[in-house]
Amino acid sequence: MPLPRFHRLSLDEQERILAVATRHLSIRGLAGVSVNEIADEAGLSRSAIYNYFDGKSDLVDAVRAAAIRKVAAALGNWTTQPDPAAFWAEFRAGSAQLSALLAEAPELRQALATVTGGGLDEWVNAFFENAVALGLVSPQHRRLTRVATGAILAAADAAELAEPGSISTADVEAVLRAVWRG
Repeated sequence: MPLPRFHRLSLDEQERILAVATRHLSIRGLAGVSVNEIADEAGLSRSAIYNYFDGKSDLVDAVRAAAIRKVAAALGNWTTQPDPAAFWAEFRAGSAQLSALLAEAPELRQALATVTGGGLDEWVNAFFENAVALGLVSPQHRRLTRVATGAILAAADAAELAEPGSISTADVEAVLRAVWRG
């Protein structure tokens, strides 16, 4: 994560530097990212960027974290739904919001594709617990079903990031319903 000096910059300056780094990651991929080129394009000296980040991996981690924050902001918190129809409508709306974000900011795709682990666990947990409360999830093997839910959502996201338009929300919904019924 960024060094303390980075957080002393204005939010606009932080966003500007991360936007340049995000664009570089999007164009060049993880292996091709150059901290020096990012510094040059951001109008920073090479030594200045190393005052903000402890190397390439630190800068890329900051880009990933910023991308996850943007996704979380687009999705918002999962709102508990009163019935299955409203639940699936909210799921579809969240999917549409995520698609809109990625259409508006396609450069986020590469950063998100390199994220390992969670980042949206709170949202997934709330989503799953709402499904449980509505009786959509078989109580048998609940813990494993929760893990499978996260894996299904992560796999759908990975496929969509790699090949936009390849996974429909209806397909994800169908797989979740099948797994949840046990």
